[in-house]
Amino acid sequence: MNVAEVMQLIANSELEAAKKKVTAISARTERTRGSLAAVTGIIASMTKKKEGSLPSWDEEKAVRAAHQILKSEMLDDFDRGYAETLLKYGKLTKTAKPQA
Repeated sequence: MNVAEVMQLIANSELEAAKKKVTAISARTERTRGSLAAVTGIIASMTKKKEGSLPSWDEEKAVRAAHQILKSEMLDDFDRGYAETLLKYGKLTKTAKPQA
């Protein structure tokens, strides 16, 4: 199981399965730790959205924030993993939505 598979579970609204898989992933690098932090945040946001305590997950804002992180001069591997995961999730959810 890797972070990409967890993101697919989230995109499929399988939040409980995603939570279980996140705990099983071993973070051996700082970049992986950043990715796991991003995925954990996405899961928390989506859970709160389902419960009605968060209005919505705004992919565009998350993608803009990720681009800003990647522009930072103080970027480290943790930040890079976090930002790249947000970008990948934004692309995943964008392509998963039906086009009007």
